[in-house]
Amino acid sequence: MRKPIYVSAWEIGNSSSNVVFPVPPESFPTEVGGKAEVIEILGAGERTVFGGSKLDRFTLESFFPDHYDPSYVVNAPGTYKIPSLSIGKLREWCDKEVPLQLYSKAGGLNRSVVITQLNYDNERAGHIGDVWFTVEFVNYKPPTFRKVAIKKSNGKTPAKPAPSTSKKPQPKLPAVHTVKKGETLSGIAKVYYGTADYVTVYNANKKLIDAANKKAKIKAKYNIFPGQKLTIPAKKTVGTGVTATPKEVGTGMIKVSSKN
Repeated sequence: MRKPIYVSAWEIGNSSSNVVFPVPPESFPTEVGGKAEVIEILGAGERTVFGGSKLDRFTLESFFPDHYDPSYVVNAPGTYKIPSLSIGKLREWCDKEVPLQLYSKAGGLNRSVVITQLNYDNERAGHIGDVWFTVEFVNYKPPTFRKVAIKKSNGKTPAKPAPSTSKKPQPKLPAVHTVKKGETLSGIAKVYYGTADYVTVYNANKKLIDAANKKAKIKAKYNIFPGQKLTIPAKKTVGTGVTATPKEVGTGMIKVSSKN
């Protein structure tokens, strides 16, 4: 004698919302979703690519009986709903995309599923009142979400930080500068004065610079050599007999020199 196969389904988290399949299907055909896909590339033909795993699909085909007949109904009378209520529940689950638990111990079923397609007929020849159906299930795999913290805005555009107005302090004058490789009189003057006043630096070191260039047979007047120690004088303000540091020039704060 063939062992009866009991099949039932219920809403996950609400077992009171259920459907019993009193006439078990002859089989549970399953479509296993592989990772390989065939795509067509223009000018190259078909190629196989591998993507993410796909969900298994399987079909249950049977009918809800209007009358009890022990030759094909495995559940006892009163343990299952009438055909209209049973097919109505399946349609409700399909429309609302309700996650279900499909179970059959003898049939080897215990899956979380959702209904992806439902087809049914009201009555067939010789089966007055019965509802025949084909329902397709797919394994239910709930989506996962990652929380992202969003900082609330007060509606105001954040102010940009003000550009720094601080300047690099200039060396105190007078000073002695040792020439490094690649330096020029104008570059040295800019470090100490803020402007390329190379004439002032040259005039303060004329004898040293001219003697070194003459010895090296260099005609360039303002040529300097690494290692030379140049005196960097305090600049004289135009039209006065006093001297001032670069910071004091143009501010009205003139420092009088002790020299006459």
